[in-house]
Amino acid sequence: MASTRCVALTSFIFILLGCCSCTFGFNILMSSYYGMGSHFFAGSKVAESLLKKGHNVTFLISEAFSHRAEDPAYSNFSFQIFKHSVPKEEIVDVFSNLIGQHAFESSQVQLKTGLKIVEHNINDCLSILRDKAFMGNIEGIDGIVVDTAWNCGYFIRDFLEMKTNKSRKVPLVAMTPAANLIGSILEDISSTLNRAYQPEFGTGYTNRMTFLQRTMNVLEHWKWRFVSKTVSSWFCEIQKETGQNCHDFDVLEMYAKADIFLFNTHFAVDFPRALTPNVVLVGGLTCRPASPLTQELEDFVQSSGDHGVIIFTLGTYSTSITTIRPELVTMFAEVFRRLPQKVIWQLKELPEWELPSNVKAMPWLPQNDLLGHPKTRMLMYQGGNNGFQEASYHGVPIVVIPLHSDQPDVAARIEVRGMGKRLDKMSLSADVIYETIEEVIGNPSYTKTAKEVSAIYRNEPMSGPDKAAFWIEHAIKFGGANMRPPVNELNFVQYNLLDVYTFLIGIVIAFVLVVLYVFWFCLSICINLVRPGKSTKSKAD
Repeated sequence: MASTRCVALTSFIFILLGCCSCTFGFNILMSSYYGMGSHFFAGSKVAESLLKKGHNVTFLISEAFSHRAEDPAYSNFSFQIFKHSVPKEEIVDVFSNLIGQHAFESSQVQLKTGLKIVEHNINDCLSILRDKAFMGNIEGIDGIVVDTAWNCGYFIRDFLEMKTNKSRKVPLVAMTPAANLIGSILEDISSTLNRAYQPEFGTGYTNRMTFLQRTMNVLEHWKWRFVSKTVSSWFCEIQKETGQNCHDFDVLEMYAKADIFLFNTHFAVDFPRALTPNVVLVGGLTCRPASPLTQELEDFVQSSGDHGVIIFTLGTYSTSITTIRPELVTMFAEVFRRLPQKVIWQLKELPEWELPSNVKAMPWLPQNDLLGHPKTRMLMYQGGNNGFQEASYHGVPIVVIPLHSDQPDVAARIEVRGMGKRLDKMSLSADVIYETIEEVIGNPSYTKTAKEVSAIYRNEPMSGPDKAAFWIEHAIKFGGANMRPPVNELNFVQYNLLDVYTFLIGIVIAFVLVVLYVFWFCLSICINLVRPGKSTKSKAD
């Protein structure tokens, strides 16, 4: 009887605690860049950790990616779906052009497409701010988590604060799934930036640059500043909606408004750098222990024997490579036919001809689970940061073919760490690909380094998503002002100590002039004292 009462009392306590958790949980709005690809996958893992802490999470997603709301895996989240001013098919097409069709084009071509996406981002943000029903639904939120790829969350925060005449502060946490950031953002969020050893976004440089690379690094930094100033004027309408002056607005400086900045990287694989307390590393947002594969996939993996399997993917938006670049499909198939390993290839559309017998094509891959399988020997992929973090977590060597955005930066980190090799997308050939794969698999140093990185990666008291959830909760409770240096209160002259250096140089110059004057004065006195003596001696003679 006593035992029954004890069990009942324990159950009641757990129920009560659960109710309390729900009662005191925060309502959090998350914006993971329209709900697309790797951005949403990373954000959803953080959201799951927030749910475990008893908070409520609402995702702001585009109608172009509304299938997220219907996915049973995300049934615990709430969703606010916004509509576009253009057909949603056009939005999907723009992203496909950048990531798929233009994947093998130059960075200049990709930048033009990227600016086209920015135009859509601005129009969509305006639609959201003017949607009274939506803004009314989120009026009582306790905090916002915004993806740096789409800054609308900042404007939503400004709009909500404007409605209360700034009497209510809405905490905002910025999160980036990228491996590297535009240097100006690092400056503006109060973190230190030294262009001598910190490579700019998209350059693919390491932290040990040559003179020419350091020169290009500075020019790239100025390029992004110029692009920022140019694009900032496009946000004028949004600034008016939030009651602010659009003339002084800088889109990169806006990132300084975040209470805390979460960075999806880990010093096990990243370049050492100085970070201020408001910048928190939460690397491995999508990493977790591997789950069992489906029986069909497990059978294929086991059939590889001691040779093992290679995972090959160019990312979700490049799976249509069969129609975009059919010659590349032929090239990769030729390489795989020569390998003793089995290959699992993410390929949306099969070619008209038959793939090699050692290749299994799939439209979607359980990437994390495959990377954690003991028979996986190597990952060959496009250089996405989530894949990099997962391969590092599971200790798998890599061959990377960077296509766009931060992927050259990922490639640089892979090579410097000794985890793999990089291939140039503009000079691919079957022989080069084959030789690179053979080197990475055949040289045990790559696997050894990958395992060492994995050990460091796992030696953490808290997972990436849990750490992110902790700091989001912290920002909502306490804000982030106590962790943010006052660098944004300083102008260019003050920040770079130009006024101090000018003052000190002035003192040195003044001191030197005084010394010279005293020397000249003393010298002139001595000369005057000597001259009369010479004159007297001359008369005596």
